[in-house]
Amino acid sequence: MRILILPLLLIPLIPSCSTFAYQADFDKAVAAAPKPHPDPTGPWKGSWISKHNGHSGPLWCLISPTPDKADSYDFRYHAGWGKFEFGDFTHTVPGALTPAKTLPVKGDMKLAGFVGTYTVDGTVTKDTFQATYKSDQGDHGTMTLTRP
Repeated sequence: MRILILPLLLIPLIPSCSTFAYQADFDKAVAAAPKPHPDPTGPWKGSWISKHNGHSGPLWCLISPTPDKADSYDFRYHAGWGKFEFGDFTHTVPGALTPAKTLPVKGDMKLAGFVGTYTVDGTVTKDTFQATYKSDQGDHGTMTLTRP
């Protein structure tokens, strides 16, 4: 019986392992980020809020050029809801920096399990990150992030 209980007790630790890995990468990115920021790449921290049901939570994002793929950026998200933190989702967005050093964010991101597909639409400058999101499950809202 004890052998069966131990794996069940470890299940809640799985999301926290992802949280620790993301937090370590995020902290490294914050320490390495040039100031002032020359473009939208690097770490971001803020929140999301659902206009569908009022739910909200913290949101972190690391933006970097997609390796081996020109004119594409990876948005690596980590989010929270209530006391929970979850995810380490990478959303690859096609697009290039504009001459004004802004990055349009537009594309779909399929999340694991029953969470569904999210469409994100917004713009990131070197100092602001504003976007809207919409889920194929009916949720929709905003994401607002600033530099940590």
